[in-house]
Amino acid sequence: MPARIKDSRNILSSIESLPNQCEQVNRELSVFHLPPDYSTVANVVVSGMGGSALGARIITNFSNYLRKPIFISTEYHLPHFVSADTLVIISSYSGNTEETIHALKEAEVLNAKIVIICTGGQLQSIAAEKNIPAYIINPLHNPSAQPRMGLGYAIFSLLKILILIKAVDIPETLKDISDHLRTSASDRKKYQSLALHLSGKIPVLIAAEHLKGAAHAFKNQLNENAKTFADLFDLPELNHHLLEGLSFPDGAKNILSFVFFTSSLYSPQIYTRFPITQDVVSKNSFPYEVFSLSSSSRILQAMELVQAGCYVSYYLAQINGVDPGPIPWVDWYKDEIRQVV
Repeated sequence: MPARIKDSRNILSSIESLPNQCEQVNRELSVFHLPPDYSTVANVVVSGMGGSALGARIITNFSNYLRKPIFISTEYHLPHFVSADTLVIISSYSGNTEETIHALKEAEVLNAKIVIICTGGQLQSIAAEKNIPAYIINPLHNPSAQPRMGLGYAIFSLLKILILIKAVDIPETLKDISDHLRTSASDRKKYQSLALHLSGKIPVLIAAEHLKGAAHAFKNQLNENAKTFADLFDLPELNHHLLEGLSFPDGAKNILSFVFFTSSLYSPQIYTRFPITQDVVSKNSFPYEVFSLSSSSRILQAMELVQAGCYVSYYLAQINGVDPGPIPWVDWYKDEIRQVV
């Protein structure tokens, strides 16, 4: 690895604090209560953008854990099925996300049940003014103050609320998960090795089933921390189209690098597809790496992959010679859009 590049926002410290974030949420939400009728909802909509939606992306891929339909909304408008039988979870780390605040107003008009998750901002004020149940995060373990580095807060707060309303049923305690993250982070050489493999390449991430949401988080971290373009495909869907898209342009073989996230817990039909898909990629002269998840449960594997994405993106930022903290183009976009919306 090269000499460490400036980390002006303490991104690495936030990554190392991921287990502490999870523990804090578990402790604080152990005394969090919702009105009894919230458990009677027929479905759930999670409204959030960017990092604030990653928790929902991860959880909704735990199909064997879900007890009620959960829908992710990353738009201004909520789906038309939202009603009094819907719980709308308004998730915004800053509490000031424009799209999410707009969705909250729609949820009120539709008489949906509402929970807010934020660190403060306008949403905290609205929750206090209108007596809306809210978990106000005190981000003690996110020194970077970057929402994308507060994934322990985003994932665990959402998971805990979904458990409270009996929409999700997981086999592990949340403490088990945070303890596992500490253990899995002890060997960072595998993260550094993958970062070196991706240096100078466009990562093409391949995942399936319970790892799809975590792989999405991995991709987002590559974008924002390493300032690297990346793409994501899932099996078995990609087998029905992507395999015929590997011939052109000729230069693609020099710039793309595939990463297969494999799991011992994939269903047998999916598990057998991975080596065959890797063979097609290899026969078309594309490099690839296999990153294996072997923890004892699906949620442990997903959280381990989330953590891996944080570390790999940090080390790739170091290789790229960029400060992983600032996100100047996202900030510029937000300033520009405020002037026209």
